[in-house]
Amino acid sequence: MSAPHAGHTRYPIRSVSRQTGIAIDTLRAWERRHHAVTPVRDDRGRMYSDVDVARLRLLQGAVARGHSIGRLASLSDGQLRKLIAAVEPAAVPPADPARPASLDTAALVAALRAYDAAEIDRELARLAAVVRPVQLLQGVLMPVLAQLGDDWHRRRASIAQEHVMSSAVRSILGSFLRVHARADVPARLLFATPAGERHELGTLGAALLAASSGLGVAYLGPDLPARDIIASVAPSGARVLVLGVTGTAAGAARVRELRAIVHGLPPDVELWVGGRGAERHGALIRPRGLVLRDYEAYQQELARLGGRVA
Repeated sequence: MSAPHAGHTRYPIRSVSRQTGIAIDTLRAWERRHHAVTPVRDDRGRMYSDVDVARLRLLQGAVARGHSIGRLASLSDGQLRKLIAAVEPAAVPPADPARPASLDTAALVAALRAYDAAEIDRELARLAAVVRPVQLLQGVLMPVLAQLGDDWHRRRASIAQEHVMSSAVRSILGSFLRVHARADVPARLLFATPAGERHELGTLGAALLAASSGLGVAYLGPDLPARDIIASVAPSGARVLVLGVTGTAAGAARVRELRAIVHGLPPDVELWVGGRGAERHGALIRPRGLVLRDYEAYQQELARLGGRVA
């Protein structure tokens, strides 16, 4: 059961339904019959905290794996996480191993074409409730964003659609990152993109994977000068600096920024660089750090630091 006064932001029931993919009637039943969460009430009705929303997502994930809400409602959030993590992949077999039915993005794409932000949020929440974070990133978010980028270049999609989708993805990744944040962690990673690099979603996704694997995360955001990134390392207590580089052009300004980071990073802090543009700068990065080709390689490094499979 969640603490009634935990969290600062409050959400009405319709917003929570969109965020979690749980129907409003189901939310009410889980509260009345099982006391799964205890929202506060004011003149607007039921109001839920971030902690309530996080717990509801855990409950939804466990229910999707075959557990009954009657059994789950009395468990702590930590017990719910362990229960979900303990489910063998074979216990929730996909209809098609190459593309599970739960990752069908047709409804998401249809909502995007209609500029329906509420339905995009609802569909992302539904998908997030039934798959692990890495599946959400690799099977849903990154492919949809990549296709959207291709469609924009071919003039099949508008820049407004790209903004709508990016905003929704940024919101759900940021929300999940807050859900998984912990203080008692074996290692801490600092995430950013260098100056001129405004595409942050892959880096934000990498931060989510680290947090969901039980590691500490400090997320700085996109487009930061090298001096500010370096200045943040010591106060954050980071063991690893993770940079996202999506642009494939090796402009002089970008090379200068990366070189400043490579030379300015304390010697006891690891450097990991990922994204489509990372390999282009491999000769500069590799003497000091790692170029990570994909999320699988990234997760191997997380495991080396003590992270669990996300």
